[in-house]
Amino acid sequence: MSSHPHPHGELVNENVHHEEHDINIRAIVTFAVVLTVICVGIEVSMVGFFKLLNLIETKSEPVVSPLTVPAATDGKEFPLPSLQLTPWADLKKRRAEEAAHMHSYGWVDQSAGIGRIPIDRAKALLLEKGLPVRPDVVDASAGTHVAATGESAGGRNLPGGQADKSSAPAAPAPTASAPTASAPPVSPAASQPAPKGPGGAL
Repeated sequence: MSSHPHPHGELVNENVHHEEHDINIRAIVTFAVVLTVICVGIEVSMVGFFKLLNLIETKSEPVVSPLTVPAATDGKEFPLPSLQLTPWADLKKRRAEEAAHMHSYGWVDQSAGIGRIPIDRAKALLLEKGLPVRPDVVDASAGTHVAATGESAGGRNLPGGQADKSSAPAAPAPTASAPTASAPPVSPAASQPAPKGPGGAL
């Protein structure tokens, strides 16, 4: 208090005074404990709920054959083909492998004695020796003037420009009783055969 008294008396307000109690530590600790228990209870209940759902899903799944490939669990077990991340690099690598395969020697079937040679060497041997032909594969009608049988010639064209020598049925001769129409006069130019190109083509 001041050593000099107020002329109007002591200034005291009975309705205004300082806090006489400290903070309630017990209530704060109780709130924290209750909040922790609630959070832990929610987590435990969620874990149990998800385990229950997994158990229900496992029981409801159909029976799978033991011969079936199991599902992949990570990237290493995922079956091929996998996702192609760099197709340009894969294409370059593939072309390099093909070029190395075409220009190198190697075995196709080593047990059977079948190997491969570079493509340049193969082309040179093909030009030098030609394609092998089996002598027993001969078409009996090749080179003759037999009428076409409707089958493919296999790339062998019969020579044209000659008369057909097959046994075709002859046309019936006209009878005397049937009236015949007079044939128109044939000009000398029409009686001459048309010029033929190679192979009998017009």
